[in-house]
Amino acid sequence: MYDPDTIAAIATPPGPGGIGVVRVSGPRAEALAGHVFQRRGAGPWQTHRLYHGRIIAADGTPIDDGLAVLMRAPRSYTGEDVLELHCHGSPVLLQRVLQSVLGRGARAARAGEFTQRAFLNGKLDLAQAEAVVELVRARTPDAAQAAAEQLFGGLSAHLTALRETLVRAKAHLEARIDFSDEELDLDDAALLPELETARAGVAELLRTYERGRLLRDGLRVAITGLPNAGKSSLLNALLGAERAIVTAEPGTTRDVIEASLDIDGVPVVLYDTAGLRDGSDEAERLGVDRARTVAAGADVVLVVLDTARALAPQRRLLVGEPLAVLNKIDLPTAWSAAELGAIAGDHPAVRVSATVPLGLDDLRQAIAQRAAVAWSDHLPTLTSARQYDSLAKAERSLANAIDALRRGVPPDLVAVDVQAALEHVGAVTGIVTSEDILDAVFREFCIGK
Repeated sequence: MYDPDTIAAIATPPGPGGIGVVRVSGPRAEALAGHVFQRRGAGPWQTHRLYHGRIIAADGTPIDDGLAVLMRAPRSYTGEDVLELHCHGSPVLLQRVLQSVLGRGARAARAGEFTQRAFLNGKLDLAQAEAVVELVRARTPDAAQAAAEQLFGGLSAHLTALRETLVRAKAHLEARIDFSDEELDLDDAALLPELETARAGVAELLRTYERGRLLRDGLRVAITGLPNAGKSSLLNALLGAERAIVTAEPGTTRDVIEASLDIDGVPVVLYDTAGLRDGSDEAERLGVDRARTVAAGADVVLVVLDTARALAPQRRLLVGEPLAVLNKIDLPTAWSAAELGAIAGDHPAVRVSATVPLGLDDLRQAIAQRAAVAWSDHLPTLTSARQYDSLAKAERSLANAIDALRRGVPPDLVAVDVQAALEHVGAVTGIVTSEDILDAVFREFCIGK
């Protein structure tokens, strides 16, 4: 259990803003309210009421004209007494307000400590706590929606139903173990389909992780091709901004240029890479090596082919399952109709002009199709590798239990695998957890959340 001292932090993002918030949580929050805030009017503080007044420094000097709200336990985010001080959003001003609070007995909060206290006080389970950081980091509306559904308990409710199925199965097996000498009305035939249904449900959840990964990390798209094929022009055209330098000189791009955009609700990370050729100097050779490394780790590889130049030296780049981008269609083509048909027949291909521009909507659609993964309206989305790992272990334990049942293994051995599955499912929501896991989860948070 945590030490219930009083913590404080700036809860709004760094940098200037219209409003800034300093958050305080713990047993001294209400006492601090009377020391650092001079409100208008007398009488005891009412919970969840917004007061107007002055925020005061430790020496009694007014810091700012602002607002304060006291939220008494347990009706607060952390489940403890919480004080929020709302002032103008100057970073200097916020630091002065924070120092006033710290000077009266609070300590600086660690990253994620407010949400960790919410978890420890039963306000959130661990899956919901992880959803908080995913919601803060969301880069697209779809990512925010997936995180919000998890925060509102979608994943937790799904796993609660799954746990109930496994608890019934475990109880059945325990009854078989404890009362093996008595005649009990236990239908063993019903146990196997119940475990198979549970395993199928876990497997279905595991398949949502790919979409969760895309929403969180983005679809990695590498733009490759020969020098002067139009890779940097294509990057700029997709972004609608001059992000990369474009010149007629081959080899202008020496390093990987990274940029982000949103395509149909999926965050996409574009990587403009050096032209693939034998470099004339060490810098270009290093750039080509990095280009190949980025392409090897990408979810989608765009091979930009210059239709105004001969196809033969470019065709060797079409390795694996790339998306062929036939660029410069506004210029006279150097390819025969047979060559155009062969490329389209062998690889998914999109015809564009990065400079006019033409065909960019078709290219965006083709990229979005590569991001399409199985999606079900009735299933929550796994958003973290920790959740995936726990449920993958649960699925393996259930597979072992099902196999043991089919082979007629004694019920006490089957029960071991069912119990393991229960623990792995419980680890997702924090029913079964350890301090190391909690430290790893809340380390990902920002300070003040």
